Amino acid sequence: MTDTPGSSEQPKDVQIDDKLLKKTFSEHLNYIYYGKHSLLNFFAEVKSIASLQVLKMAIQEALDDTESQLERMDEIYTAINETPSKTNILSIKATMLEAYINAIKGGKTPLERDVFILFYLQQIEGIEITYFKVLKNLAKAIGYSNTFVDQPFDMAVENKILFEQIYKEYIS
Repeated sequence: MTDTPGSSEQPKDVQIDDKLLKKTFSEHLNYIYYGKHSLLNFFAEVKSIASLQVLKMAIQEALDDTESQLERMDEIYTAINETPSKTNILSIKATMLEAYINAIKGGKTPLERDVFILFYLQQIEGIEITYFKVLKNLAKAIGYSNTFVDQPFDMAVENKILFEQIYKEYIS
């Protein structure tokens, strides 16, 4: 097998120009922005079918946090002189669809639905955390203040921890 040019380079050896970094940052920002918009309806729907009151309250907190995160993200767009650009959000939509089929329409008991809802909410928060981490790293590499992503990132982490705690408490 022959080596391809550059195959012996390490990640630290690769230089990515600012234009490409900014484009990548914008694409990730758009992804999470439009993913968050899709989550507003999803959270409202799963909250309506959840049976455990603490779960309903946690979902409402996630819904409120999502609205706050979207406001913060609007500020980010303003700070970088860009506007949101519609993009493909397949992984979040696929996770929501799977949750909808398994938890909402799957003929589950209230207990089973709650456990499935918690499972999918943790997955969704994990996706968000990953995107916010990527945004923080890209912002730093570009020279943007990466602190403007701190609040949305922290909220996603807190929600994931909250859903994990409820899940553990619910199934033990």
